[in-house]
Amino acid sequence: MARRKDHTREELAELAIEAGRTLVAEKGPDALTARNVARAIGYTPGTLYNIFENIDALAAAINIASMQAFADQLRQTQQRCDDTHAKIRGIAQAYLDFHKNEPHLWSLLFAVRVDHHSEAYHDAIHAIFDQVIEAMQPLSKSPTLARRKAKVLWSTLHGICLLQQSGKLNVQENDSTQELVDEFLQQFLQL
Repeated sequence: MARRKDHTREELAELAIEAGRTLVAEKGPDALTARNVARAIGYTPGTLYNIFENIDALAAAINIASMQAFADQLRQTQQRCDDTHAKIRGIAQAYLDFHKNEPHLWSLLFAVRVDHHSEAYHDAIHAIFDQVIEAMQPLSKSPTLARRKAKVLWSTLHGICLLQQSGKLNVQENDSTQELVDEFLQQFLQL
């Protein structure tokens, strides 16, 4: 087992975040325990609690890393899009791709309650959501309306993904998440 002096506090935090992210991605949010993360990085659970106040603090750090990666992906998507509708469709597709490609990280971020009150957490949220608001601005008469439209888009994407993940989306028909989002966007963008 490694000794405390083998890594700085910052290095230990990075190791724990990466190990926790890998555990969640592979096994789901329930795999995020101090014991599992400590084992993965070769330290004791007590060492983790010297770095993170509790497991929620580690989960929040993992979520911040996920949000930063997602915000970067949105920026790249927005740069490739020529018009407002393409930008909004790009945002929706990026959200669906994150849900599809990283379902356990998506769950930790959006479906599992994590106590998060830090400024860094809120900054990471705004790095994503401000891009959605900016994309809505050309379709809106005011910043308030752009923000409201962004919330409607985000809530709809989230709801469809959450219902799909829980198996409660398909009542009788077997509509794909993609088909439902495409149908919503077609109606939403005509308004």
